[in-house]
Amino acid sequence: MSAQEERQLAHRSVFLIPKDAGPMTIAQEFATAKYALSKNQLKAWYLFIASMDEHHVPEQSTTYVFDAVRFADKLNINATKARGMIVAELFTKLSQNYIDLRSREDSSGEQNIYHANFISELSYNRKTHILEVSIPPRLNQYLFNLREGTYLSLDIEDILALDTIVSMRLFIYLRNLDRLNIHELSIDRLRKEMGLYPDSSYKEFKRRVITPSIEEIRYHTKYKNFFIDDDGGPGRKATTIVFGFTKQAIADTYFPNLAPTLVKQLREKFSERILVLFSMACEEGFEPSYIKDNFDGIPEDRIVSNFHLVFDRITKDERMGKKKELDVYGRYFIAAVKQDWAGASHQTKTALKKGTARIENKQLEEHMREAQEQEENQDRANFYLKHAKDYVAAMTLSDLLTFMKRNASQLDYLAGRRGFNREHACSRKKTYREYRLLTQIVLGKMMAGEIPTPKTNSLFE
Repeated sequence: MSAQEERQLAHRSVFLIPKDAGPMTIAQEFATAKYALSKNQLKAWYLFIASMDEHHVPEQSTTYVFDAVRFADKLNINATKARGMIVAELFTKLSQNYIDLRSREDSSGEQNIYHANFISELSYNRKTHILEVSIPPRLNQYLFNLREGTYLSLDIEDILALDTIVSMRLFIYLRNLDRLNIHELSIDRLRKEMGLYPDSSYKEFKRRVITPSIEEIRYHTKYKNFFIDDDGGPGRKATTIVFGFTKQAIADTYFPNLAPTLVKQLREKFSERILVLFSMACEEGFEPSYIKDNFDGIPEDRIVSNFHLVFDRITKDERMGKKKELDVYGRYFIAAVKQDWAGASHQTKTALKKGTARIENKQLEEHMREAQEQEENQDRANFYLKHAKDYVAAMTLSDLLTFMKRNASQLDYLAGRRGFNREHACSRKKTYREYRLLTQIVLGKMMAGEIPTPKTNSLFE
């Protein structure tokens, strides 16, 4: 082998296609890593990681090459010009910022430490928009061929959907603890390991990090029932938090007829896009219970491309009036993936593109359905709120005093340490907090069906 051939072997270029959907894996150390990046810099870094093939084995000097404009599209950079340059600047900032990765402390407080810049070298061609990026060689051990139990799996679309750096950091940190089945921890540990606003009070930390992050994660990710609670209360300092990720129940929407244990196994093995694909295949005879370990170790792109070929065959058979029994197509789905029909017929690229579009269309339908439900729920809430205010306005003074007496414990609880001022409530001035608390109690009882929509001037006639 010549010296030139040795240099070419040692230095290899890998072309990346931006991947903004599906799972990515990172070393667990990233969950508590110390770094100071902007929101867009962190998104660019994770999009870069997600776009890599996790089974790729990098050489000592691997250069990653990609179209910066395509990355800009995935990062929702909508500038009218120089979009490639904006991405290049993000990666330039990554080359100037460091990441500090540390293992857990042992009994004596010792840790393994890896400290380096995110990017070791880059170059950008303004004519072609091609960006070439290299990472520090020793960083590879935190990105590729990770051992079971040492990595965190995330859906990249969840990260890209979040709006602030604190929500992304908190989401990644707690998802790692969730993986370890840890759902309760001290506030001191949370703040020490996250390293955000270390000099602020917990009240300030909660206001700037926890509360807005809960709202963002619920609104932008699939974890609509995500929660964080602490043990603080009137006269009691908070020392511990409890949290939980309740993923929007795919079983309820996509697999209503499957056993919960099977659905749990599917969730643990496959990303949401594959679960969406399985749900569509179930309508054509596919039985998820037949998978068992048949798909273990098979890349998800191969599942997508081969399922598309079977869907395509079903469509053609139906068009020709030769549609087979559902159990036949059910077996086709399994055989196609195991035997890689798409690869054997040199259709992988086309089938993957069309299969991905099929999944995205299904997800779009689901998002539209959810949006319609949210709109209907909002209309319902507005309806009840209007009538709750009418209720309060319609009460005679006698009605109001009776209502406050019956619901004294709830009103006092909502009012907290300041107490519920009955005189303010009797005035029914909308500027008083008592008016809002009173309306809140009426609204809750009305939505629960405990009191009817008012048809008279008195609630108690």
